Amino acid sequence: MKRFSAFAAGLMLSVSLGSSASLTGAPQFGIGQQRGQNRDRVCVYQDIQYNGWEQCYNMGDEIATFQRRNNAISSIRVYGRARVVVFEDTEFRGRSAEFTQDVPDLGLRSMAGSRSWSDHIQSMRVGSDVEVRDNRRDEPVRNDPFRNDSRINDGICVYDRPDYRGREQCWAMGTDIGDLARSGNWSDKISSIRVMGRAVVVGYRDIQYRGESVIFDRDVSDLRQVTAANSQNWDRQISSLAIENDRGGRGRGRGRN
Repeated sequence: MKRFSAFAAGLMLSVSLGSSASLTGAPQFGIGQQRGQNRDRVCVYQDIQYNGWEQCYNMGDEIATFQRRNNAISSIRVYGRARVVVFEDTEFRGRSAEFTQDVPDLGLRSMAGSRSWSDHIQSMRVGSDVEVRDNRRDEPVRNDPFRNDSRINDGICVYDRPDYRGREQCWAMGTDIGDLARSGNWSDKISSIRVMGRAVVVGYRDIQYRGESVIFDRDVSDLRQVTAANSQNWDRQISSLAIENDRGGRGRGRGRN
């Protein structure tokens, strides 16, 4: 009887401690909630390394403005199959970047030039990464700048509007993309290009580095001003590209303009 009483007392004490702990204000998660933490979603944070305030969003969410938290995001967590496209301005305008993995410090993710994404996000879209992963399995892209924490000192950024405006994506030197439709849906969408460091870019009219090609070793603010031998300009005409080292052979033997 004494043994039973001691056990019962211990059980009551354990229940009591659990109840008091739940009153401290610390988050209490049940089994379902713990599993839910790993669902497809994106969480943004005030400080690097996922510190400070946190706000989470599900796939399909579109945040046209963070309001008082505009230009206040320093790190991002990506769960499950989610991917996130962030924008420099409200209403999904200005330069953009896509992330499919955690970013512990947005200060290490550059836009164009030396400016980073830290404290420069004002709107965001959350979607599924399934299609992106399938495309990368079929068409691997080397040295994807959004898969590591290095700044892009040598590489390019492309834009879907002249004068480096609109949607943006950047790739590091050494990247070959045989079909831009499979990498951010950029096939026949490029209207201006920034070229950084030692990089040069070879653009091709057709996928898999076929058709007429052109080489850029400097910024081009408007591809309508770049014409080929047949007098057709290069605006929204690039379907595949290779980013080379300016000190190496250009065109990788695939033919060039």
